[in-house]
Amino acid sequence: MSNPEYEKLMNSINDKSDSTKKNYRLQYNKLYKILLEEEGKERLIQDVSQEKIIKLSKNEKSLNTQQALLNIAIVVRKLYEMNTALLVSVRDKNRTNLIEETKEKNIILSENLPDYDELKEYTEHLYDRSEWTDYIINYLLLNFNVRNKDVVFDIVLRKKDVNLKDGDDNKNYIWLSKDKAVYYRKDYKTAWKNGMKQHVIKDKKFLTALRRVFACQKHNEACGVFIPTLSQADYYIKKATYKNLGEGKYFKIAVKHFKNDLQKLKEMGENRGTSLDTISQFYDVAKQ
Repeated sequence: MSNPEYEKLMNSINDKSDSTKKNYRLQYNKLYKILLEEEGKERLIQDVSQEKIIKLSKNEKSLNTQQALLNIAIVVRKLYEMNTALLVSVRDKNRTNLIEETKEKNIILSENLPDYDELKEYTEHLYDRSEWTDYIINYLLLNFNVRNKDVVFDIVLRKKDVNLKDGDDNKNYIWLSKDKAVYYRKDYKTAWKNGMKQHVIKDKKFLTALRRVFACQKHNEACGVFIPTLSQADYYIKKATYKNLGEGKYFKIAVKHFKNDLQKLKEMGENRGTSLDTISQFYDVAKQ
């Protein structure tokens, strides 16, 4: 049976990224299912009171999950120009609690995370051991503060093989030429808003690693495979990082290291698609 409410929601975010669309789809279906289980019949979200949605959201243990349910209800009600004041009030209160909770966790985390220099040393160690794919992954995480999906890319030797048109595909590329590499990012968190990003890389070790990997790919050898299963990219990228820390903790370590360099933090935020406020609230492990 078609659901006009769901269709209206998805049509309203046509210009958003695939990851955003997926998130909205998952959260809508989750709240829809909760309402179905609660009332024993199908109900559109717009037909349920704000009080009822708040009550059901509080059954979720995770504040993040509560926030997601409240947010999707707010989005749906706004589509139909309905009042959302109560939902917004609870969401804002939860957000304050979530920030405080995150700060407490970050203080504990700060005591156990390695220094930024250790990550750099580990990356150099990977190069010295000719572990090219892991080196490239760590280099990009450290130098461009990217997320997991950004590290899924094609290496090409001709610029004309890079699809430079926004919206034509959702692929990232690294164009490898004689004396530089250009890293084109079209599939990242805020690509729907900011368009393609590109970074010119002239680091000789990075170029060498790319050439080694490309040679492996040309001959269909295992040494050219970054991520064996794309649906498990998060797992393989985390496995490549120091002590399996993953990209999120790498970013927290970088924020702590550059905490007194506002210009660098702005650059990191732009690379990652994260505002300075978000960095301060959710990534700053140096706060006491």
